[in-house]
Amino acid sequence: MMKRYVRLGIQLLLYGFVVTLLGGCWDKNELTQWGFVQAVAIDQTDKGGYLVTTQIYRPGSSESRNNKATKGISYLTISSEASTISLAAAHISGKLGRKLQWSHMRALLISEKMAANRNMGEILDFFSRSQGPRGAVAVMTTEGEAGRFLLVDPVIENTIGQQMKTVEAMSNALTGMASKVSLLDLNILAQSPRSLTLLPHLRLLRQEHSLFIIDGMNILRFPTGTIDQGFISAEIADSILMIRGEFKEGLVTIPCESTTAKLHAPSGGDSYWISKLQSSLHVSSMEDRPFIEIHLEVDGKVGEMSCSSILTKEDHQLFINRIEQTIHKDTIEAIQKVQKMKADVMLVGQKIKRRSPRLWKKWSEGWDERFSQAKVSVTVRARLTDTGMNAGSPMAVPPDNE
Repeated sequence: MMKRYVRLGIQLLLYGFVVTLLGGCWDKNELTQWGFVQAVAIDQTDKGGYLVTTQIYRPGSSESRNNKATKGISYLTISSEASTISLAAAHISGKLGRKLQWSHMRALLISEKMAANRNMGEILDFFSRSQGPRGAVAVMTTEGEAGRFLLVDPVIENTIGQQMKTVEAMSNALTGMASKVSLLDLNILAQSPRSLTLLPHLRLLRQEHSLFIIDGMNILRFPTGTIDQGFISAEIADSILMIRGEFKEGLVTIPCESTTAKLHAPSGGDSYWISKLQSSLHVSSMEDRPFIEIHLEVDGKVGEMSCSSILTKEDHQLFINRIEQTIHKDTIEAIQKVQKMKADVMLVGQKIKRRSPRLWKKWSEGWDERFSQAKVSVTVRARLTDTGMNAGSPMAVPPDNE
């Protein structure tokens, strides 16, 4: 019995020791050795090298004499030029006086000039090694120098790196203006020949306070690993994301119907908020040309009413028809634009490669040209789930058509 109690006591001591180890903050002394990188911007120098700008988190000191966190900006920005990103990072570390820790990175910005002239694989190679950045780091291109964007004060987040991450997420989830592309996504795509992706593009707005928006997407092609002149503007971005099945939520503006050429308002229209979307894409051969059939199903509610009402079954069906016609028209126009760019951003080639390897073997050479000549059919089915507080009546009664 005595041995049993002794054995139990030893086990309890061991458990207590393990719990103490797990609960201790043993890295506290090491934190003063690290500079936590929040965001990185990469530009091309006049000599063809790298200009690397880092935003480094500067936490308030919890060990100050008055036991209060120090006030001031929670980050600092340091830049360095070098022939490689590794060397530039080492120079930044020397200026900071700490080792750079990349595991807290939120955003990686690459200027359009750099992305157009240098293989993306070369740029990202440093970050895919043992430097510690998470695969979920958002990768975006910028209008002009990328480093400028790290000098903008965050609007609501603590750092501009986190601000960029949330702007990208909201642009994807609520407006349909951008896809989400991570460091891991690009690492996978770089291994696939003939792959293509869309990189969110940032543009600065000159207002009372500097702000930035995502105004479209650059087209990045592999194996060259560079962006081309093709650009997916915000006007067609939502239609492209719908086809790709990446559209989450967003608005569709429905023009007012009028028997005259004059609209009821300068920019009049109703709006339809898409809350759910399902898309399908089928490809077949027609006269040795790709025949692309796209079907979109959308569920949503009335977002705004300015020139119509939904009081009867006929009104309801008319509104549904207008939604379907608008989405159909926008989708066809978006497809025509990317066909002119010879950019298969709809991932039709990937679909053929998976479903019909033999057909893809025949069409793969010169696919960009073949895609530009493809015949396309689009069908849309819309459902209206909610008309809002006024039950289908506009708040302001529209004037009668004349």
